[in-house]
Amino acid sequence: MKYLTSILIALCLLCSCKRHNDEPPTETLLPIAESYLPATVAFHISDSDWIEATKEWADKKIIVNELSELPTDPLGFSDAYKAINFNEYTLLIYYDIHNWKIDTYRNQYYHDNIKNTYNWAIRVRTANIPDGSSEQWYFTRYAILVKKLPADADITIWLSVGLLIGGWD
Repeated sequence: MKYLTSILIALCLLCSCKRHNDEPPTETLLPIAESYLPATVAFHISDSDWIEATKEWADKKIIVNELSELPTDPLGFSDAYKAINFNEYTLLIYYDIHNWKIDTYRNQYYHDNIKNTYNWAIRVRTANIPDGSSEQWYFTRYAILVKKLPADADITIWLSVGLLIGGWD
């Protein structure tokens, strides 16, 4: 009887563990074919030419599926961007205007299986606390290359900024 009880307990444990493994993941990490270095230009807050040239680009998200969709931004694009095989890849671009230096950054690209969205998270760390009174500002373009996305794909791009060491206070 002890032997049979032990077998039943073992079977129950195995079955209960299996149920948890059958649940689909809520997110699936996806590969990034190319992660381009952020392209950044520093400018003084009184430089009206740069402010005028960049203001429409702030917080802009662009999905490029063919060369003709590559924007004409104030930074320009190198031949590396123009040589992308858009039959196989999609270029995701995000622009930001900020008043802190980028000390480190990393990209994460994943599919949200619940919402059926593609997500690009840009995680930036800085050694200086963002200061609204700063006279030095930056215009930055972030870009990654991913496998070709469907034309109707829902894409979310977001940026998070944190202090490199310690907290914000």
